[in-house]
Amino acid sequence: MMMQHKELVGSPIANEGNDGFRERMRRITDSMLDEGALVTLNCRINGGKAPWFALRVWTGRENAVEKTLEDMGIRSIVPMRKGPDYRRRGRIIRGQMVPVIHGYVLVQLLPRPEYLTGLQGVEHAIDVLGGCERPRRLSDAEVNRFNTLACGGEYDFERPSDIVVGAGDRVLITAGPFGSLAAEVVTPNRNRRGDVVVSISIMGGQVPVTVPLALLERL
Repeated sequence: MMMQHKELVGSPIANEGNDGFRERMRRITDSMLDEGALVTLNCRINGGKAPWFALRVWTGRENAVEKTLEDMGIRSIVPMRKGPDYRRRGRIIRGQMVPVIHGYVLVQLLPRPEYLTGLQGVEHAIDVLGGCERPRRLSDAEVNRFNTLACGGEYDFERPSDIVVGAGDRVLITAGPFGSLAAEVVTPNRNRRGDVVVSISIMGGQVPVTVPLALLERL
């Protein structure tokens, strides 16, 4: 079940054409590459002084946004996991790879409001989690841990979990863009696998997010 962003609309900040926007972002990334350098090897992220941020995007467009950002020289990543298996005519069709958390791309960028605001001009992007003035930051270590766990199958849809949750339960999100935040369960899950919709309080509002059950701990 995916609830994110159906009512949200992106707000492009550059209306002078793609060339003008891309040139502007190229100048931004050229100025930050020394501080934001990154190498990804076997799911491990290394280097870079710049923090990471979560860019909200249209669900289903995560990889397209990641590619656009990479083409522009902006470091980004979408941690992936194996989705649900399907059974058809007695056969099991293995799940395809999908984002661990739908609707978010992790981006490494110097923490300047004009840089973060510029991300909203990317096609299919919505906004930066927490806002451009006081965005929620992630460190290299946090992103590395989240991506490594995802690569290791920790968040695969069919992976058994130790907990069950009911609607209204309070839980802790253990990693990713919402790591260390408390949330309230919206949809119960007693299957010990799969996903859960939770509601997270951010900037005075409630944000519904679909996350793997394995990403939660009971409070």
